[in-house]
Amino acid sequence: MVRIFVYSVLLLFSFLLQSSAFSFLRISGVVPNVMLILLIAVAYAKGQIAAVILGFFAGLLTDLWFADTVGFCSILYMFIGFLAGYSNKIYEKRDYITPLLMVTAGEFLYSFLYFVFLFLLRGRLDIGNYMISTILPRIMYTLITSIALYPLFLGVHCLLEKLEGRD
Repeated sequence: MVRIFVYSVLLLFSFLLQSSAFSFLRISGVVPNVMLILLIAVAYAKGQIAAVILGFFAGLLTDLWFADTVGFCSILYMFIGFLAGYSNKIYEKRDYITPLLMVTAGEFLYSFLYFVFLFLLRGRLDIGNYMISTILPRIMYTLITSIALYPLFLGVHCLLEKLEGRD
């Protein structure tokens, strides 16, 4: 029960950080996907089920706040959480390279699928421009942000493990 409360607080913190603080720190017109960093941290530490549940709520929060259609971002975050949850089998607390690679792959997958389903299917075919102007800066910004935030999210997970006696 404590873990659910803490993850809810972390999700709200990530959402507020992404939607308010980083909106003032836009680089090349993009903001980092902080909720994706949290999702990857949970998937890496807890596995697929926790990541899919967190992905659903992260996507629902994004859909309700920013999107015209409800459910699309939820499906994207759930899919990414499911795929990233496979890494739980190779979980090593001191490994920072695998989560950073997953953040990079997850951000690319999220941005690319977002483009395909919301722009490409509506006839906007300029994927090269979208790749250079949006996807690549967003991947880089999210990766740089994850270097700072991932240890925080992992530290919270380790603290929860100690409180639950699973250390």
